[in-house]
Amino acid sequence: MLVRIDNNDIGKTRVQFKNSLENDPSVMSVSLMSGEPGGFHDMYMFEAEAKPGQKILLNTEFADFEFVKALGIKMLAGRELSASFPTDSAGSVLINHTAATFLGYSPEQALGKWVRNIQGDGLQRRIVGVVEDFHFSSLKEKIGPMVISPRPDWRVAVIRLKPGNHLQSAINNIKTQYASAAPGYPFEYNFLDEQFNQLYKDDMKQDKILSIFSGIAILIACVGLFGLASYTAVKRTKEIGVRKVLGSSVQNIVVLLSKDLLKPVLLGTLIAVPIAYYTMNLWLQGFIYRITPQWWMFAGAALAAILIALVTVSFQAVKAALVNPVKSLRAE
Repeated sequence: MLVRIDNNDIGKTRVQFKNSLENDPSVMSVSLMSGEPGGFHDMYMFEAEAKPGQKILLNTEFADFEFVKALGIKMLAGRELSASFPTDSAGSVLINHTAATFLGYSPEQALGKWVRNIQGDGLQRRIVGVVEDFHFSSLKEKIGPMVISPRPDWRVAVIRLKPGNHLQSAINNIKTQYASAAPGYPFEYNFLDEQFNQLYKDDMKQDKILSIFSGIAILIACVGLFGLASYTAVKRTKEIGVRKVLGSSVQNIVVLLSKDLLKPVLLGTLIAVPIAYYTMNLWLQGFIYRITPQWWMFAGAALAAILIALVTVSFQAVKAALVNPVKSLRAE
């Protein structure tokens, strides 16, 4: 659960607010931080022991000592930031795996090395732990190097609730605590999963719109094919009657009529597949982590189109083939 620290009242009492929440039996842990996963993150210029004389731009998270616990992040090497170590407040940082790789270290090698935020407090801080990479921004962006520093520049409270059927009760309790900490402001919150869903709202909306219009296009195409099949069957009534008199089976006549009607479907498929492949690849470029379109995806779509067309056409073809040839010739 995310509660914004976005007014003066809650800003002044944020530590007391956090302490009161930690005493709530429905709360597992609370962390104050500058940006939650999927939210805004600062970028600062650093100097590092690994790159002497260079200025490097790194994503920066300012968080308290419960950062790892609240988000449930796995430690790859070293330890978490902790109040048990007096030097952590002004002399320690965590980095993610990507940052360790960027600096030329394995997680274990990075421990004890220093970095310095030359745009921030300018303190030389030692790396005491390396955390597993996690998506702190959109999945459309590659995980970048990040430094987690225990500086009180906090803009959000991240509250991990205990599992169970007490969600509304927990929300009411947190609302009460917030009202005590910031009585002049409304209580507003959201959940981390909802925030990530919001990041992809446009993509989901686009998916829904495309699905609806694809269904409409298939329906119109089927109606058109059905009408074309009906017209063809009527136009070739005499031919069908003659062929049946000369010994053609129902199966042969159905194949004859279906074959001609499926030609435009096959032609349309040949035109659509390369366009679809190009468009899909273009759309996927917007995601750092993406699948590679496989041939069987397009083959499956083409087969589905042909089967839909075949079912649509076959109804009229079978109906025409079953007509008594005497009636067909007499109608002519």
